[in-house]
Amino acid sequence: MHFIVSIKRSLFNAFVFYKEIEIILWICAICVVCIIAGMIFYKPYLGVVFVIVSIPFEGKIDFGCISIYPLEVILAILALICIYKSIVGRNNYFGNMKLVYSCIPFVLCIMLSAMKSIELSLAVKEIIRWLALFLIYYLTINLINDEKKMRIILYSIFLTVAMVSVLGIINYLSMGYRAISFFGNPNPLAGYVNLIIPVLFGMLMTSVFLWERIMLGVFAVLSIVTWFVSFSRSAWLSLIMTMIFFSFFFFNKIKRRTVFISLIIFSMFAVIVLSTNVKNDLMRRSDLQRSLISAGYRVQCYPIGFNMVKDDLISGIGIGNYHVLIDNSLIDSGLPLHKYSHVIENHLHSLYLQLFVETGIMGLSAFVFWLACIVRYLVNSLKSIENPRYYWQFVGLMGGVIVYLFNNLTDVLMVHGIHLQWGIIIGLAVVLTQFRESDTCPKTV
Repeated sequence: MHFIVSIKRSLFNAFVFYKEIEIILWICAICVVCIIAGMIFYKPYLGVVFVIVSIPFEGKIDFGCISIYPLEVILAILALICIYKSIVGRNNYFGNMKLVYSCIPFVLCIMLSAMKSIELSLAVKEIIRWLALFLIYYLTINLINDEKKMRIILYSIFLTVAMVSVLGIINYLSMGYRAISFFGNPNPLAGYVNLIIPVLFGMLMTSVFLWERIMLGVFAVLSIVTWFVSFSRSAWLSLIMTMIFFSFFFFNKIKRRTVFISLIIFSMFAVIVLSTNVKNDLMRRSDLQRSLISAGYRVQCYPIGFNMVKDDLISGIGIGNYHVLIDNSLIDSGLPLHKYSHVIENHLHSLYLQLFVETGIMGLSAFVFWLACIVRYLVNSLKSIENPRYYWQFVGLMGGVIVYLFNNLTDVLMVHGIHLQWGIIIGLAVVLTQFRESDTCPKTV
């Protein structure tokens, strides 16, 4: 009897302790949110910094008893503060509309596609992902309006990717497997680092101080090593294609110093690879048969996707319905469910294919129109930038934009929050072109 009473008392004490810990965590979370909100209210552009830092956490921090979604919370706080200060104060945080109107047709297609939703929660989740991309881009071009803020945002990106890279390398060395870092999967990690490497090189070309070159060089080496030990073929291919693309267009303008710095960085990278067990992993994972099997699964996504959308080519199956209908589509196609369900459980391994499936020809055409407007604007702006420092910084940002588009041919980086980083990079590229256009970049921000 005494033993039973002791067990009950222990269980009660454990329950009370658990509740106390939960209350403490909630209090800490509320305090952190209040501190962040205060800093954003004092300097709204810091909201973009907080978004950058929270991106590697895939939009969720799980404490066991509570879960916090920093991306959504910070974006909501930032948007509300900007709206409040625009109404109450004299600040105009929404005056810059560059490339905003071109995304409106795509937003309308998404909203119309949501009317066919089978499960409302999934549709809302997908809509929020896209709206978050447009929102962070819009806030970036309106909040970042001078070189000091630009550098703060860029170094926030570099420090965050350095933190992600260090953890990814530790993952690889401790587990002997592909690096995953905060993302839980090697492919999104490679896609995230992939996005920053061109921006790093663009900044490295423009740096004038020795300490800055050394620091950026260290960041670049860490990023390249992480990009490599993730062993993501799609990320490797997309970055190589981007480098070839830019080398073809900018080969005559590359300075000797730039070539020298690049050779030093890649030499350090080669020494690290050849002096460790990474070369053995590379040989094992470069096996032709394994690569063909992986490519076969990804190619098979196209007939599966076409089978899903064949009855709704114009408007698609509806945003968010992919996760509900994919198993039925696999059964109808006659493919072995046990082989393909884990491969395409989350997405169809191509952002453009998945957009076509969910929003049809209408949605894909609107998305391509938005991308065409972005690329056209960036290319035209590149011709008019005369400042050499801005020129190579702008080329690096363009590289980040292009490598993301290549990477999404064989992956869907929308589902990991990396698209927000891409939206910030596009915004920085647009802002960089407006440093010489005082009439289009409001000084009241």
